[in-house]
Amino acid sequence: MKAGHGWLKMTDETETEVAQSSATAAEVGADSSQDEAKSDEQVMQERIAQLEDSLQEQRDNHLRAVADMDNLRKRLMRDMEQARKFAIEGFARDLLSVLDNLERALDIMRTTDDGEVPSGNSRSLLEGVELTRTEMVKAFNRHGITRIEAMDKPFDPNLHQAMMHVEDDGVTPGTVVQELMAGYRLNERLLRPSMVGVSRAVSPSQSVES
Repeated sequence: MKAGHGWLKMTDETETEVAQSSATAAEVGADSSQDEAKSDEQVMQERIAQLEDSLQEQRDNHLRAVADMDNLRKRLMRDMEQARKFAIEGFARDLLSVLDNLERALDIMRTTDDGEVPSGNSRSLLEGVELTRTEMVKAFNRHGITRIEAMDKPFDPNLHQAMMHVEDDGVTPGTVVQELMAGYRLNERLLRPSMVGVSRAVSPSQSVES
């Protein structure tokens, strides 16, 4: 009987140990499952963050590409506009000499040797040259070619080329008092500067002599 009781006691103890071991294993398993769940959630969060960063980078690249294309389009439009506005620059510069000759011819034809106004055939020729000059100036204006107003204006080295100085106390020094050849612009670009005479003060020696 004693032996039997001893065996029963050992069996109870063994069962208790087994139960405790099972509980411990269950707790360990539960902890492990929780750790794995946490690990999976962390991986997922990191993956989401990576995808969001990648999406933001793609969005930034797209915006930069759109901005670059817009800048390129604007630059091409400016280049095309500049080409359109100044494509005739060389041709216009050549035509200026034709206009100069027409104006010289008009200056000669407007008066005869005796100072009278031309009449008859000479008058018809004068009117024809004047009409030609007028139409040429209109064509220049339509294409953005305009004459520079120089007379009585302050000398501007960006628009005028001084060919001579004229001593004159009647005007402010540095004023354009003669226009030897007209200057022209093509739109906002200088096509040819005005060839001018510029006033300066009379020198003291000349003032004493006078």
